[in-house]
Amino acid sequence: MNDEDLVKNYVELWKQTIAVQQHFNDIAWRIRQLALTALTFALGAAAVAAKDRTTIQLGGLEIQLSTTILIFGIIVWGSFYFVDQVWYHKLLIGAVKHGETLERALALYLPESGLTQEISKASPSHIKIGLGRFTPTKRITLHSTNKLRIFYAAGGIAQLVVAIILQFSSKTPHVYPL
Repeated sequence: MNDEDLVKNYVELWKQTIAVQQHFNDIAWRIRQLALTALTFALGAAAVAAKDRTTIQLGGLEIQLSTTILIFGIIVWGSFYFVDQVWYHKLLIGAVKHGETLERALALYLPESGLTQEISKASPSHIKIGLGRFTPTKRITLHSTNKLRIFYAAGGIAQLVVAIILQFSSKTPHVYPL
């Protein structure tokens, strides 16, 4: 195979790899959109249940219906995290690594190739943590995996905090024994 055919084959492989990266990235964003919809639904349904102060009797324990809804919301939120982080995010990373490998091979013939590598370099966020002159400031780097974890942790913690507040803030519950 001559160099021209080799480059054409590499470019075709690279195009397909970019298409796969776009596919997995699109799936990941759709998952996050659905997760945010589920989060909104859980918070809204909990607010409606909290307005009525409805509780569920489990043995001697009275649990706010709003709290129960948010606990289920946390479980659903966690399942979105699993599908996003543990499943599709890993596939996206694999596609990105493959794209970087192809771009290094292509660079021998097309030195300008390197889109995937440049995106990988630009992706990390650099954040300063600390209170300035009162505490030492530390600079941390967040890669895509940690950003994703923060996104899902924020949604889970928000639901948990609201569930705890709602559980302990009701004064006159309407009890429905199970």
